[in-house]
Amino acid sequence: MVIFEETFADNHNEWLVNQTADYTLLLEPERYVFQHHRDTGCWMVWKDCGFYYDKPSFRIHVITQKIEGVDDNGYGLVWGLENADNCFEFVISGDGHYRIGKYEKGNHTAIVPWTRSQTIQQWNTVNVLEIIREENELFFLINGTEVHRLEAKPLLTIPGRKTGFVIYNANKVAFHSLSISTNEKTDVPPPLPEGVKLEGYADAIENDSLEAVTAELESLIGLEEIKQSFKQLRNFLRVQLERQERGLKTADMSLHLVLTGPPGTGKTTVARLVGRLYKQLGFLKRGHLIETDRAGLVAGYIGQTALKTEEVLNKAMDGVLFIDEAYALAPRDGEGHRDFGYEAIEVLLKRMEDKRARLAVVIAGYHDEMQQFIDSNPGVRSRFNRFFEFKHFQAKDLVIILEKFVTDDGYILDPRAKELCGYIFEGALELPARNFGNARFVRNLFEKILEQQANRVAENADGLSDEALSTILPEDIPDEEGVPRLPKAILN
Repeated sequence: MVIFEETFADNHNEWLVNQTADYTLLLEPERYVFQHHRDTGCWMVWKDCGFYYDKPSFRIHVITQKIEGVDDNGYGLVWGLENADNCFEFVISGDGHYRIGKYEKGNHTAIVPWTRSQTIQQWNTVNVLEIIREENELFFLINGTEVHRLEAKPLLTIPGRKTGFVIYNANKVAFHSLSISTNEKTDVPPPLPEGVKLEGYADAIENDSLEAVTAELESLIGLEEIKQSFKQLRNFLRVQLERQERGLKTADMSLHLVLTGPPGTGKTTVARLVGRLYKQLGFLKRGHLIETDRAGLVAGYIGQTALKTEEVLNKAMDGVLFIDEAYALAPRDGEGHRDFGYEAIEVLLKRMEDKRARLAVVIAGYHDEMQQFIDSNPGVRSRFNRFFEFKHFQAKDLVIILEKFVTDDGYILDPRAKELCGYIFEGALELPARNFGNARFVRNLFEKILEQQANRVAENADGLSDEALSTILPEDIPDEEGVPRLPKAILN
């Protein structure tokens, strides 16, 4: 979830823009330029960017650019601000050093004194600063490489709630973006300025390729029909691009998709691959995925839904907006246009048309409900003309998924235990419930298996070998309520 994002394309967050004898802060195309004119001291500017210190996981991402006078002076990020006398800082200098410190009642203390870092691009004016929290630790990164880590609590148990920038001495520095998120996979930081490449800065999307997207698709378990539909989409788009380059007439190349099917079948994974495909073919600039649902788009008050939907759409620009259970946006029977979901649909449809070259909307949900949703609104029907239909996994595919969970977590699956799980999956697929969770069902079963296996080995753990401590036996496979399974006789 993105908490705050500023790409400095305009002044919509109302940062100070001013010129004085001591400093200037000016808005230029897609960046703010800060200049501190004094030879000593520092200057800070900050905003209330939303409270995030209490979250177990978050990422602060800043793209900086040195311009003048920063070879041995610092500039960078400040957080936990009550005011300029009480805050924390993470700063770098143009001569390849970084520092982590705090101000308390105006007095500065270096938590990490100036330290040399090879990851600071002295030969390149642009650098990326990141602070990532994972539970009890804070990780400090420069250009994608960790340079330091500290215990999180002392740096986050603070009264100030503002985040901003600090510039020391006579420096001139530009900031291209600031983003704060809960560091989920869908939270993609703003891209580097156009034309800038940083050695050592790892960015999966920037380093992606069409071949990598295709290989990852092929590595997915099952989903043969989906793989074929994906290839057809890829081939269609490639041919249309070739025709366009030759000046030939091209077909309508709408990027919007409908994914129908039960839960746990990989719809989100495929939507993310579609975004990467669009980027590699040149249809989308970033190709990232923003995932949402009715709750993320619809507000509880008149006039607020449009603003909420616009905010989500802005985050998805140049990428994919994935809306799960999209039919929940449609007005319920008898409510007509009074339901706020109708307002969200209207905003979506307008943006899908106005920004069709910069946005792909992928909607997903159960087949019947999605069909009713599309047929109920001519605007929706006219914008979606490509469907991917997902089906329940077969039992053999679910066994392979389970084996991957087992291997990834460092366990060993006994052959008889594997056979027993296969019977569980076969029985589960025979049940009439359409909302069988597929891969989610496997994950839940695996977690129960680990609990049962731990109960079995706990008392004798000290005397067991690594293999015995890691092996899942038939007796570790729990009974699934209402799911037929192999008789207990197999345990004998």
